[in-house]
Amino acid sequence: MKIAEVAERSGVPASTVRYCERLEILAAHRSPNGYRDFDEDHLERLDFIASATCLGLELPEMRRLLDLADGGRVIGDR
Repeated sequence: MKIAEVAERSGVPASTVRYCERLEILAAHRSPNGYRDFDEDHLERLDFIASATCLGLELPEMRRLLDLADGGRVIGDR
């Protein structure tokens, strides 16, 4: 799914999705034309990010937690 759809389905603004990519919390697959391509794993990660934000965590803190949970693997890396 494209960034607009993932933003709508997750409730996370597209600008935040892009910011998560810059922080390497999220890594979208890229289609041959360069568009971001997200899947259900990305939605789960964005759900965690939205929940953690409500708890007062900031994105850099979330990155450290997600690194621990993922063993350093960024969702989207394959």
